Amino acid sequence: MKFISYNKCKSYLESFGYVLENGTNVYRNLKFMTYFFSKTNEKLKYTINVHLNNDNEPTDKVMGINYGYGSPYIDWNSIKIDMRKKFWKNLVI
Repeated sequence: MKFISYNKCKSYLESFGYVLENGTNVYRNLKFMTYFFSKTNEKLKYTINVHLNNDNEPTDKVMGINYGYGSPYIDWNSIKIDMRKKFWKNLVI
């Protein structure tokens, strides 16, 4: 199974001026962690959900990408990852 690389997504967002925020949400029971990216003077934020391994350490495998603002996961939009498109193929591990 192919996965999108967190490090490649992070560098892609940083190239557009987004910065990784200090806080993260960790859901150990569900085995994923959420990173938040924001841009100064802009409401819109991006979140990247990453799988955790068996020791609850973050991996490089992206579970999902969302964008929006406000409380996490309430009224946020999910970005559809389509592995048939060249853009997503360039972000594969």
